[in-house]
Amino acid sequence: MNTFFIEFRDPLFGVIVFFSLLFVISFLSYWWGRHKATKETKELENFLGQFDEPSSETSIASQVDENTTTNETWLLLAQGLEHQGNFEKSIEIYHALLRKKNDKLVQKEILLKLGRDYFKAGFLERSRQSFLQILQNHPRTPQALHHLILIYEHLQQFGDALDVMESLNEIEKSSGCEKLYLEARLMLTNPKASVDEKAAFLIDLYTQNSKLGYLVFEYLFTHRPALAWSHFDQSLSPRLADILWRLSPENIDLDIIAGNGFLRELFSAKGVCDLSQSSAIFELDTLITLRKCDNNKVTLQFEYVCGGCHHLSFFPFHRCGQCHAIDTIESVMSLEKERFEDYNSFQ
Repeated sequence: MNTFFIEFRDPLFGVIVFFSLLFVISFLSYWWGRHKATKETKELENFLGQFDEPSSETSIASQVDENTTTNETWLLLAQGLEHQGNFEKSIEIYHALLRKKNDKLVQKEILLKLGRDYFKAGFLERSRQSFLQILQNHPRTPQALHHLILIYEHLQQFGDALDVMESLNEIEKSSGCEKLYLEARLMLTNPKASVDEKAAFLIDLYTQNSKLGYLVFEYLFTHRPALAWSHFDQSLSPRLADILWRLSPENIDLDIIAGNGFLRELFSAKGVCDLSQSSAIFELDTLITLRKCDNNKVTLQFEYVCGGCHHLSFFPFHRCGQCHAIDTIESVMSLEKERFEDYNSFQ
């Protein structure tokens, strides 16, 4: 039997075994790398095949395939088309570039741009699939995770957005405001929660974190005005000017208004009370003066600006549509002629 255990007698046998194992490991590693690359290529082809139209061979796609122009040039052209709002052409260029054999990092960059274009064009499901395709091969990609959160938010799937948020927090630290925002939106869209439960949740959220003031008090003043006044943060008065301006007289707390200079001017301009004779704010001062002359033909109109990127919107928002920042809304007042409805009979 000892004849079979030659390694104890011949040191060369150990060297042969070592190199044999090294060869097997190298072969398996090479085979696995080829298999993984083939699988990724097949997955990318299947991904692109989901969006192919019957007449997908267009002039731009053929030019990308046949032209010797570099990928960087095509990417610049696609970005220019994107800025012009021509998402159809930019998406077509990205699809054609993905069909070419590119480096993995280049494919990742193109997929990111493709997903963003789909998102801006309103194709949320296609955008979601684009970012999931990225995460399948590059799971630690914060840009893809950020956009997935935005997509799930637009789809009202706040539970899925919170799950993605947990993955994102493992990669990079966040301010915590986005998680609170998603939790608040999840609560507000919960059909099983009552109005009182939602109000209590929002009050507790703002008491503990002092964030999402516009969202919290917008809901409270709409559904529970008395509760809103009892927990009102007077430092938010200028930001909440539009919400306060639209309150009906029976939902106004004159005791709180009398103790705050801005609120006295705002509601004096509205004509609800006469607690201020002038204002340092031009719009409010004009309205106060007109009220003294019994002129009620002018009112306030509100626009909304993001405090981060200064993007202007005609509608209130909780997340900026431009930079996607949360709780950065600021109300901007302007004067407008009062519109009176004439209810005429057609008899």
